[in-house]
Amino acid sequence: MYAINGKFNSTFRDFETYRRLGIVSVTTTRFKRSVMGPGKGDLFALYSTRQGWLGVGRVVDSAVPFQDFRMHQGGLLVEQDAYPFKEIQRINPHFGKEEYILRVEWLAIVDSVEDGKMIGGFDSDDPVIVLDGEMEKAVLKAFNLSI
Repeated sequence: MYAINGKFNSTFRDFETYRRLGIVSVTTTRFKRSVMGPGKGDLFALYSTRQGWLGVGRVVDSAVPFQDFRMHQGGLLVEQDAYPFKEIQRINPHFGKEEYILRVEWLAIVDSVEDGKMIGGFDSDDPVIVLDGEMEKAVLKAFNLSI
């Protein structure tokens, strides 16, 4: 099982947007190889520094740069100007190439970022890591999942 540190902030990574749209994003400036690790069907746990573990999900589509990401709603393609993060891409022209988005299915997720489960940390500068067996068990137990 992978672990992804969402590092939520007020700029563009909004937990409610992740929760509602079934997405997770990571900046790949230094860690492009690791963000490309989780593939379709892989399990992951979402973590946020200072808030703890926020949920467990399954990857639906592998990571793609924000500029190549396409959203559908009710079978129709949503115009990219309506996407979350659109303003930050206008301000930072590199954002579209550096922020990668994974489409996910949430298996269990907290209601708000303040409800994170503090059951151990995420000790890596890399935003995407593979959990060791003990931490994986602890995360699954915290979210009442038997996978």
